[in-house]
Amino acid sequence: MNKIVNNWVTVATFSNYIDANLAKQLLESQGIQCYLANESLVNLAWHLTVAVGWIKLQVNPQDIDLAKTLLTADNFEVQTSVDESLPDDEADDLETPSWADKTADRAFRAAVISLIVIFLPIQLYSLWLLLQLLVARQQLSQNRQLKVIVALLIDLLNLLILWQIFF
Repeated sequence: MNKIVNNWVTVATFSNYIDANLAKQLLESQGIQCYLANESLVNLAWHLTVAVGWIKLQVNPQDIDLAKTLLTADNFEVQTSVDESLPDDEADDLETPSWADKTADRAFRAAVISLIVIFLPIQLYSLWLLLQLLVARQQLSQNRQLKVIVALLIDLLNLLILWQIFF
């Protein structure tokens, strides 16, 4: 089911330019002439990737068999395994955050936005999220505990600013 375009044959398609260029470099290192069709378009307008048929790796018709052999070889497969050499504290950051951690992140972001905008409803939202964390009493990770403290201090600063403005 190879498509012939301008005497070039598509031997593989890729959704991103990194994998496509790796495959192209592999073929070129073996002396096979090839080019990537739609690469520039996909890089500029990534949302059109499916519409244009992905990035196409194309070769001369006489090099089809060798190109397919090289691309299906074990040495071209992409490594997707997790690096086992990560320290324990970095490995913990890769885990899915708990509800409490997500709520702490939202409270921190809302507090920072309310400091920039000085808009009372956003500040009240941040305080409400912090109150939910207090009532729930779920365990927070260490960096989220710092975010909660900073969010509370920012909210208190905002209250002071609003107090000075209105009273």
